[in-house]
Amino acid sequence: MVQIDSLKTQRDDKFYKDAGEYLKKRKLTQKIYDFLFTKPKVTTPQTGKVTDEINFKPYQGKIIRNIEIITLDPFGYSEKDLSKKPGKKLEIYGNALHNKTKRGTVKKQLLFSKNDRLDSLLVQESERILRDQNYIRRVVIRPIPITPVSDSIDIQVVALDSWTMFFDSDWTDKRGWIRVSEYNLFGIGHQLSLTYRQYFKKFSENGKGIYYRARNIENTHIDGIASYYQDLEEYSGRLVLDRPLFSPYARWTGRIAFYENRQAERMFVNDSLLYPYIKYRIYDAYGGYAIPLKNSDDKSIHRAIISARYKQTKFLETPVDSLNVGNFYSDEELFLSKLSLNSTRFVQDRYIFRHGDIEDVSIGHSFFGTSGVSKKNLNYYPYLGIGASWANYTDKGYFSIDTEAGGFLSNGRAHRVAIKGELSFFSNLFTLGNWYFREFAKAQFVMGFNRATHINDKITINEKEGMKDFDSNIYDGTRKLLLVSQTQLYSPFHWYGFRISPFLNVELGIIGREHTSFFNVGMYPKFAIGFYISNDYLLFHNFQFSLCYFPEIPGVGNNIYEITNSRNDDFRLPSFGHNAPSTILFK
Repeated sequence: MVQIDSLKTQRDDKFYKDAGEYLKKRKLTQKIYDFLFTKPKVTTPQTGKVTDEINFKPYQGKIIRNIEIITLDPFGYSEKDLSKKPGKKLEIYGNALHNKTKRGTVKKQLLFSKNDRLDSLLVQESERILRDQNYIRRVVIRPIPITPVSDSIDIQVVALDSWTMFFDSDWTDKRGWIRVSEYNLFGIGHQLSLTYRQYFKKFSENGKGIYYRARNIENTHIDGIASYYQDLEEYSGRLVLDRPLFSPYARWTGRIAFYENRQAERMFVNDSLLYPYIKYRIYDAYGGYAIPLKNSDDKSIHRAIISARYKQTKFLETPVDSLNVGNFYSDEELFLSKLSLNSTRFVQDRYIFRHGDIEDVSIGHSFFGTSGVSKKNLNYYPYLGIGASWANYTDKGYFSIDTEAGGFLSNGRAHRVAIKGELSFFSNLFTLGNWYFREFAKAQFVMGFNRATHINDKITINEKEGMKDFDSNIYDGTRKLLLVSQTQLYSPFHWYGFRISPFLNVELGIIGREHTSFFNVGMYPKFAIGFYISNDYLLFHNFQFSLCYFPEIPGVGNNIYEITNSRNDDFRLPSFGHNAPSTILFK
């Protein structure tokens, strides 16, 4: 595992000094200051590459005699300095309300055991896996020498928790919802979420939901998921057993799942917006196995992964025939197989999605081919698909490319063809006084050929499929291009971990139709300025508040301003793991 950019958060000492001098003028505000604020130590920012602080090479191959696991509450403790203790009342109270991670929960994530011979690569990968658990904020694994000549070694694992219970909600003039979530139930890494939605027109109109996830059942790395949500005439439920390829060293993956949903489908037909209901069940099962290949000198792990999948979709309720053109909503059985060649390693970076904590960025490349057959409307349709992805750091920053293409065959012709691609970039970290900032950019394109004639086999640039807060009922097509540029600042100021980080965002959405010149259609820009609210200690999604300007939204109007708040989840990096064989999602 490579480490780059070991920058530490730089506090503004003058801010704390001025605040302290002002508040200390009165006895009451002096107590408030002592209760709330901890003056941080002044640190000097580091730039560039650094070497590993812990060198395992002298202990390579030694027998692991004992493994000591220490878990720490989120406030006032340090995984690097075990003598540090919480000193403020709010830290003490917060820790008292926190369910600290059990030592056994940490132990189950380790790739090494007592009496194994120490392998530094497995130690580093265990550290990454622990960081990947959202209930753990930071982790350090260090060797504890016994004697200089001993053939054995002790290992100490120190994990610093995140605060894992949080509330989130969203409210409009018509409805509101609230959700409470615990991501480390009883300290064993399980997740529980409860949701309640209320419509203000009638008190009896409401929705309720529950989600439960049992992680790493019996140390198998299998997760069990059960969820159910009902809202007026809609509902969704699922039961899932899932084992991802959680590490490049993992060998097998698989999933067994059952879903049942009833939902209103949005259709814009003949200048009318309709919401017919559909109800369907899905049975889904797949399995895969990773075959290790020869590793390279740059510590990349090479694998060939083979997998197969069976998916059955059965419709229990469909729209009337006039809204189900071409029998679009009909039963389907899908048989797929996939072969992929993956090469991956991880780079440690900071200040991407978090403030100062280590983030593991996957780099490498992948090539895959998918084949299979679909049985739909009493006909069989062969499917073929290919794809490739690549990601790496350059002297300009991080780049990734992801492309795939696939379609079905019928009577010797390709139909329901989809081609997708995405280019992502973020720059090196820049400094502006005490602030850090990066430039992010993303380009996405989707193209469809010989698609179904149904209105819902079209693509849009609405909301999650394109630009947030852009919602047009009358504009769809078979191809689109989305360009995004964002300048993100990282605030040096915080109050008990809460940070407000400004951003500037520009987006351009282009959508076209088959047999039409792509750039001879509408081009729809978006401009936004706002800020993210995040917390260093608490496990909750970053929230975005922004003022958006749309020069035009078809069917809505011109010169539209929106003040929005939502989760920040619009920029993701490829993982170079392994997804189940699937057809290309035309979105």
